[in-house]
Amino acid sequence: MRATKEVNSKYLLNETGKNLGLAIVLGVVFLACVIWISRPLWHRFFMFAYKNPAFWVPLLLGGIIYVIYGIYSYSKSKKKKGLGTHTKYSETAVYAIIIILIIIGWATLGPFQVMYSQCYLARHLNTEEIAELPDMDPSVVRIMPQFVAERYARDALQYPRFRLGTVDIAFVAEKPSWVFPLVPDGAINFFVLKGKGAAYVDMNTSRKSTHIVEKDMAIGPGMGIRDWYKWKLYKENYWVDYEDPYFVPVDGELYIAVPIVSYEYHWRFPTLYTIPRWSGTALINSEGEIEFLTPEEVLEHSVLKDQKLYPERLTRYYVSSFRYVHGIVNKLFYHHEQLEIAEVPGQENEQPFLVVTKEANGAAAMKWFVACEPYGAAHGIYKIFLIDARTGGIRFNEQPKAEALIGPVKACDYIRKANPIVDWNRMIPVEPIPAVSNGKLYWEVRVIPNDGSGIAYTAFVDSKTSDVTELHTDKAIAEFIAGKNMEEEVERRREGEEEITVEELIDEIKRLLSELERKIGENKSW
Repeated sequence: MRATKEVNSKYLLNETGKNLGLAIVLGVVFLACVIWISRPLWHRFFMFAYKNPAFWVPLLLGGIIYVIYGIYSYSKSKKKKGLGTHTKYSETAVYAIIIILIIIGWATLGPFQVMYSQCYLARHLNTEEIAELPDMDPSVVRIMPQFVAERYARDALQYPRFRLGTVDIAFVAEKPSWVFPLVPDGAINFFVLKGKGAAYVDMNTSRKSTHIVEKDMAIGPGMGIRDWYKWKLYKENYWVDYEDPYFVPVDGELYIAVPIVSYEYHWRFPTLYTIPRWSGTALINSEGEIEFLTPEEVLEHSVLKDQKLYPERLTRYYVSSFRYVHGIVNKLFYHHEQLEIAEVPGQENEQPFLVVTKEANGAAAMKWFVACEPYGAAHGIYKIFLIDARTGGIRFNEQPKAEALIGPVKACDYIRKANPIVDWNRMIPVEPIPAVSNGKLYWEVRVIPNDGSGIAYTAFVDSKTSDVTELHTDKAIAEFIAGKNMEEEVERRREGEEEITVEELIDEIKRLLSELERKIGENKSW
């Protein structure tokens, strides 16, 4: 009887174990299916682990230690029945050691992974040094700052259930524009409405010039959940990052262009690390059809032939990597020939800035422009990087130290000094963009109200002399960049060859007053 009970109890235990094992297997399979179906929602986590091996390498090592300990414990239990409390204490100690090792691994490998990536780029990126900076194209002048453009687009929005999405830049009729997608506004509309198109604010003027391309989008930003454009992209190409989208209008159709960044694995003791690379563009039409284009294909595509292609954030990351050109020790301690990207505090829009230059052959070229200053408290110009906005080719110009050129940070201070009658508690200088005219570098700074309601005036700061020229009309700005002499222009028009406008006369008066104030200041200093 007792034997029968023992057999039954063993049978029940075996069946319970089998059922429990089957339930665990089914649970794991079900969970894997749920994660697979909803994988776009988990992309941020999986992609973090994919491009940051310093996260999973310590976990993998901890797992190996645990398996080795498990095999050792199993072999020991075969020899000796009943491990007792000592073994339980040993298991707890092993778990604690594994957790501590994982934490130490994260703290140690994480910084190495970040620095190794930038060290690799600093030493392997192909760069070309140029003796002179190319002039800006006066027919494609960047005047409208992002902050004001957003205010103009928001004030002109007439759709009650839509709002502005993330801003970017697109070219319309070969002129740059700020682009704001029209995305559903509100929790319910997020699920039930489609994107309505995009609002475009002309960057080539200081006046309010806004137009909307209305188009119902099958998928796009700000739409949920399966209509979210990244949901579709992740379904087809998962192990990459997608940069901010921008909307391109072509012959009544509206396309969404999304730059793609992939990652390459490299090894350097004691960890793996990844290198980000531009791997093309995903092009989405209004019907939701996706076309994945390689860097070679996208350059020849008819929709994107006049658009910037190279990712903005990747450009900044590459330039920032040159801090490590002399290695990690120099970056951390000595700072020999170390650069920093020059940033003006409190700006809505930071470098890199997209500009259009005139090449030696007369052709226009889109460039990401990044001004760098020396490490530390210095604010002069150290190096200027020009990254081709279509191919990613990197060129740089190193300014002679004897030139003592001021950078964008101090250019804003000189503008405040040149116009002390302005209430600088209500006005702010924004986006110090480079403007090269006849080989001379200026900083083009827009002075705007702090609520972004317009542009008060545009000032050009000479990087060599710190002289400030204030301009109030689009034509005057284009002529300044073209290198026309304002004094000769005004004198010629006064003689009756061409009528002079009131705005241009005011510009000339202000320029003369600024020059007079500068000379008075110089006399006082003597």
